Amino acid sequence: MDPVAPVDPVAETGEAVSARAAKTASQRPLGLRSLGLRALRLGWRPARAAAVFTVLALLAWPFVRPHLVDRADFARTRDSLQVVDREGRALRLTRPEGEDRRWVELDTLPPHVAQAFLAIEDARFHEHSGVDLPSLARALLTWALPNRRLSGASTITQQTVKLVHGRPHGLWDKPLEILRALALEEELSKEAILESYLNRVPFGDRIVGVGRASEAYFGKPARELTVSEAALLAGIPQAPSATEPRRHRERAMRRRATVLARMRANGFIDQRTHDAALRTEPAIVDAPVRPWFAPRFVDRVLDAHRRGAVRAEGGTLGTSLDLALQEETRSALGDTVRRFQARGVTNGAALVLDPRSGEVLAYVGAALSDGPGGALDLLRAPRQPGSSLKPFVYELLFERGGSPATVLDDIARPMVGGDGAVFEAEDYDGRERGPVRARMALASSLNLAAIDAARRVGPERVVERLSALGFRGLGPAREYGAAIALGGPDVRPVDLAGAYATLVRGGSPVALRFTKGHGEPGAPVMDPTAAALTVDVLRDGRARAEAFGADLEDLAAGPFALKTGTSSGWHDAWATAADEAHVVVVWLGDPRGQALDQVAGFEAAAPVAARILGAARTRSGDAHGEPGAIAGSVTEWVCPLSGARPGPGCGAPVPEHFAAGHGPASVCPFHDASGQTHLPPRYGPWLARVGRAGTDVRAPESRAPLRVAFPRDGDELLVEAHAPPRWTLRARRGDHGVPATFEVDGRPVGASWQVSPGEHLLVALADGERSPPVRVRVESLPSP
Repeated sequence: MDPVAPVDPVAETGEAVSARAAKTASQRPLGLRSLGLRALRLGWRPARAAAVFTVLALLAWPFVRPHLVDRADFARTRDSLQVVDREGRALRLTRPEGEDRRWVELDTLPPHVAQAFLAIEDARFHEHSGVDLPSLARALLTWALPNRRLSGASTITQQTVKLVHGRPHGLWDKPLEILRALALEEELSKEAILESYLNRVPFGDRIVGVGRASEAYFGKPARELTVSEAALLAGIPQAPSATEPRRHRERAMRRRATVLARMRANGFIDQRTHDAALRTEPAIVDAPVRPWFAPRFVDRVLDAHRRGAVRAEGGTLGTSLDLALQEETRSALGDTVRRFQARGVTNGAALVLDPRSGEVLAYVGAALSDGPGGALDLLRAPRQPGSSLKPFVYELLFERGGSPATVLDDIARPMVGGDGAVFEAEDYDGRERGPVRARMALASSLNLAAIDAARRVGPERVVERLSALGFRGLGPAREYGAAIALGGPDVRPVDLAGAYATLVRGGSPVALRFTKGHGEPGAPVMDPTAAALTVDVLRDGRARAEAFGADLEDLAAGPFALKTGTSSGWHDAWATAADEAHVVVVWLGDPRGQALDQVAGFEAAAPVAARILGAARTRSGDAHGEPGAIAGSVTEWVCPLSGARPGPGCGAPVPEHFAAGHGPASVCPFHDASGQTHLPPRYGPWLARVGRAGTDVRAPESRAPLRVAFPRDGDELLVEAHAPPRWTLRARRGDHGVPATFEVDGRPVGASWQVSPGEHLLVALADGERSPPVRVRVESLPSP
């Protein structure tokens, strides 16, 4: 912006004017000849060049005018965007191109706002056509004088041109600026030019435009500016570094007085208004601390805004986040990370959502911003989930006729992993529990029983269901086998939260939302009764306590569903806590993938997940008492060991929920009338290992043991590499062949097997009996 002239940009006081006049009077006056020679010497060459340019410009005007300015360059700029939480609390202020701006329309401003700027910058704005010729002539004359005090000649139209096209310095820049100003006056109305200027004029500290300046200095919109405040703002742009009112209040007040005097002199205000404004002390608000909350959440919201997925209103982008809950979540998670740092935990992440609407209420991408991975969104980083996927296996089991009373085999069996290595899974405490009801198996997170459940369902169905729930990057089922129940694939915490929201909703998915509102539910991917039965098991605090000791309901302020996970090798600790109105997912670990010092999900992640759920319940005020009856279910009394109808020797029966029409049909086969326990033959090897008083195995009914007849244990087989065969597998009892199905490396294959090179374990299944495993090795013949 061209200076009105001062060396000191603030208007001179009366004393300063008198002193300067006295000094000037003491100097020797110049004669007319000297003045003319100086003007000729200093001004002739540029003046001649300007004259030539002007003549050429006039001749070429009809041709060049359409190319001097583009209306689009003067269109509305992008506003600063304030991202706020669900209650309007600021999360972040974004600055387009690094400038803090808020566009205001001219007709929304009180007249004295524009008048203040006109008075100090361009009082004849409505009289000229882009260039103020008297002011320009005066500027040229004073430029040629000795001891000159420069006089500004740029109009608001010229300044607007410079604000759009920049401020280059060269011989032809000023003439080009003049031509552009003349063209702009033909292209836009006076009101449009003035509006463009008021919204582009800089106020220092990267504040641009009178709208944002009003908010920054007075804490209110520009439509509410008083005469005194408008005059103060109008005085800043000439020299923002010298008249910024927080750092240089006295100078700013003197400059304001100059603006008010010009407004009075130009008839914009009367004397009474002038005097009242001069006496008023503007209330300058403190410089606000730029908000920076929930950084990874805001990054996602801004990305959605850029894609047009979410919209802002009036420069404000509202979100679903609850800032108070966000800060409680971040604080609790940070405390937990620090507590377990000595055992290898270096960071954590947490997400809270409302499963009814899909709204994200808290989103902590990294608990410690200065820790490893602190700048990353760890909620979107794939990690090994441990037991966190087990509920989806059990839900499938319940869909396929099982129930929380179904007896599973918590027995160790050899398996082959995705890398071909043979291993035996084990429970978290190294024990085998033999027959165990699905309720106790899931609530206690028993690995061996979960593998049995996955075998019965089929790994292919599990992978298909996980894909339908939104998990990404899943491999084929053969990579995981039944061990998928233990968390074979890597998953993202944000996807895990979405899957649990679907489970809580009864099988109907809903997309996560970053703004307030209700998402449209997707097509159901689960049976609602099976989903409700699964959630009921996860809510069973008594069953949890039998495995893990004291439950966490006090931390969560009431009953809740909980599932924990600990990845293989102690790399990740997980917990998911949920009720009908909230899903909380917590991950703890080291983003670099270092192993932890035996940090388990229930020990580290579950308490903080429960605490966060309690905070969310307090914030929302949602009731969280005991759940009501499960729709489409019935309650029956069952034997606690067999899950069947209790007989006279079963001891104290327990209540259990079943899908309607799927209650227990038979009386307990495990207990006789005296209370003695007789287990099926398949539990013989387990019982021999662990021993259990009062328990034995029923003798087989005059049947030889089941065995794999082909291939035989220890066989080393050769196959052609280019065409591996499909073999029909055979089983026998004694010398008699029997119909059977088979498992290869823990995966059901039916009665035949598509052979693949490597070491494999085969098991036959017939009449509820499992054969001992046989080990075979398959090698490929070299190509001829």
